[in-house]
Amino acid sequence: MFIEAKGKLNAGDASGAVQGAETAWKTFPEPKFGWDVSKSYTHALAKIFRDTGSFPNAISLINELFASGTVKPHQDGPRFVMGTIYFEMDDLENSIKWFREADQISKGRCFQGEDKKYHEFYKNRTAGK
Repeated sequence: MFIEAKGKLNAGDASGAVQGAETAWKTFPEPKFGWDVSKSYTHALAKIFRDTGSFPNAISLINELFASGTVKPHQDGPRFVMGTIYFEMDDLENSIKWFREADQISKGRCFQGEDKKYHEFYKNRTAGK
């Protein structure tokens, strides 16, 4: 369902993408954050919220993930996703904070396979620091 929602987003159907992703999330069994794929699904939904400009929903979802107690200190993914949300909101101070945490945990691997704009921004803002 998340793949279909992403397809709708790519086709320009933002509301269909959000609706599809939220439907998929609702079918995920409770406890939502207690499953081995919870973070992947959470990231997918948060990215759809981010990419459709539903920033408060994206931040709320990632905050719920952190509040669940399931994010381990060595997991950079949720931190990186939060950094991308703040970046897209143009809240660059918070974006740097979250990217820095993800970068320190992953030793730079968090940027691999992601949109290059995030890494370029981070490098330019932290060069020489």
